[in-house]
Parts: sequence; C-alpha cells; structure tokens
Amino acid sequence: MKQNKLNAIKTSGFKTPKDYFSQVEEQILNEVKIVDKVDQSGFDVPESYFDTVESAILDTVASESDTKVVRLFPWKKIMYSTAVAAVLILMFSLFFKSSDHVTWDDLEIVSIENYLEYEDYTSNELASLLTDDELDNDNFIDNEIPETSIEDYLLDNAELEDLIIE
Repeated sequence: MKQNKLNAIKTSGFKTPKDYFSQVEEQILNEVKIVDKVDQSGFDVPESYFDTVESAILDTVASESDTKVVRLFPWKKIMYSTAVAAVLILMFSLFFKSSDHVTWDDLEIVSIENYLEYEDYTSNELASLLTDDELDNDNFIDNEIPETSIEDYLLDNAELEDLIIE
C-alpha cells in the first residue's frame, strides 16, 4: 500500500449496533434484578466438603505409588546393538582379510635410500645400528661384485655430471 492511502482512512473499521448505548444501561439493570431474584446459583457443594477435602487430597498424594520410569535407551537394547556391531566387525575382519603382506623385498631400494637421506642420519648413527661382525673388513673383501652390476647401477642411478672426471 502506498503511504497516501494509509493516511486517508477516516473510519476505524468497527461498528456498534444501532441504539446500543441507549439500551446497555437497561440490560445491565435487568441482569442485576435477575441475580437478586435467584436464591440458588444452580451449583451445589456436598455437606462438609471443605472439612474433608484436605484429608482426601493428602491421602491420595500419600497413597500414590512410584511411577514406572521408561528409559529412552534401555541397557538391554544398547548391549544387543553393541554385540551385533562387534560380531559384524569380527565377521568382516575374518572373511574379508587381505592376503597382501608387505615384506622387505616389496620395498624399493630407492624409497629406503630416500628415507635415510631425508631423515639426516649420520654415518656414525648408521654404524651404531650394525654389529662388529657385520662391519668386519673380510665381509667387504670376500664379496665380489661383478663389473656389469656396477656399470648397470651407475648408469641407472648416477647423473652424467657426477661421472665426468675433471
């Protein structure tokens, strides 16, 4: 609605019946006269009701037994559901067990070298992991590596700039 239309309203929108205010006084006085003529209101209170009502209320409150509490999450249902979940987890772990076992042979030598390189191990720390028998000079002398293996290793892993001798 526009602002102009709201300001132009002259009536409240409520109407009273014709001759309402001239008849209101007579209606109220008629109602008062009727009340004066009637001795009983139509509602009866039993005899000695107010004498015994207090004891009756106290008796019902005292005799009321404990109400039964129904829990939202009964323990039996929770135990059953956790047992079913445990059985399902056990079943999946037993029947769908993967047969892939990772061994040292599966690891790439390059990944082990990279791990040792990025972990910043010193030669002394690596030597402390080996025993004296493993570090014996005879072990290095007795092991002969064929020249073809050395050449293949250098060609695969070495940079060309590292191989150039100045």
